Amino acid sequence: MLDETKIRDIALQVATANLSSSAAISHVKSSSFVDSEGHDALRITIVLSPNGQSEIKGDATLDTLIGIQNKLQAAGEDRFPLVEYATEGETDDGGDS
Repeated sequence: MLDETKIRDIALQVATANLSSSAAISHVKSSSFVDSEGHDALRITIVLSPNGQSEIKGDATLDTLIGIQNKLQAAGEDRFPLVEYATEGETDDGGDS
């Protein structure tokens, strides 16, 4: 299992490469959770700037999901990543940033 910092770094790198503008990404949050089948998993939230969602084009969200999953797996992370998007106003700042 990778540590939270490495997970966030990978997710940020992939999101920045796939989404239309790195300025659209405010930060990335990650946490562990147990999925509906009882397996350990990752919740990754890509937090967008207030206008960030309008800057995401085409298949960028799917490319980002697949890229994060592939990079995490290549780095030795076996937990499945659930990737979510939120704007800064939609997140609570109590988690990792």
